[in-house]
Amino acid sequence: MTKPSRLGEALSFTEELTSWVKTNCPASLRGSRFSYDGGSQQAIEDPDFLTWFDACLERGFTAPDWPEEYGGAGLSREQTKSFYQVFRQLRVPNPVSGTGKEMFGPLLLELGTQDQKRRHLSPIVRGEVRWCQGYSEPGAGSDLASLQTRAVDHGDYYLINGSKIWTSNAYMSDWMFCLVRTDPQANKHEGISFVLLDMDDPSIGSS
Repeated sequence: MTKPSRLGEALSFTEELTSWVKTNCPASLRGSRFSYDGGSQQAIEDPDFLTWFDACLERGFTAPDWPEEYGGAGLSREQTKSFYQVFRQLRVPNPVSGTGKEMFGPLLLELGTQDQKRRHLSPIVRGEVRWCQGYSEPGAGSDLASLQTRAVDHGDYYLINGSKIWTSNAYMSDWMFCLVRTDPQANKHEGISFVLLDMDDPSIGSS
């Protein structure tokens, strides 16, 4: 499938994508509410969805607007809009969903280092890693500025102490993006940092 470079070719892109979806998406998935967030603990068991996932992955359609160097399709904003319109109209499931693709990935693309992008983006695209969000706490639900989880700088590592709640699918996740307080003396809306936690770390969940 070609990827037009001009807005005037948007109709051609939509037509080509529509044809491609009709050819590659198994009929059993039409209208399906199947949701796949990826991760090491959630294998794709439905053979039809696996066929669909592999076809989308090959085209970069698991993250259509991400750069090709990270496994995306490199679509423009206009093409991405058309992409999701076609998916809705044909009632086919997104190959990858979840906070990794929808929240963490776009943030990393905008603000992450090249090393962080190379390490974390491609596994999301390939459905190998699931992310969860560590924001809310027992005493800081919707008011995130009141969070009290501390991260103390020990030179080559941070020592983190605190609790997070309402962390959807944490038990199935491989990584967490988490808000912690690194400067307890700062204004409540400042002194907060964004850290990445490996959920296999044995200290997570311990008392």
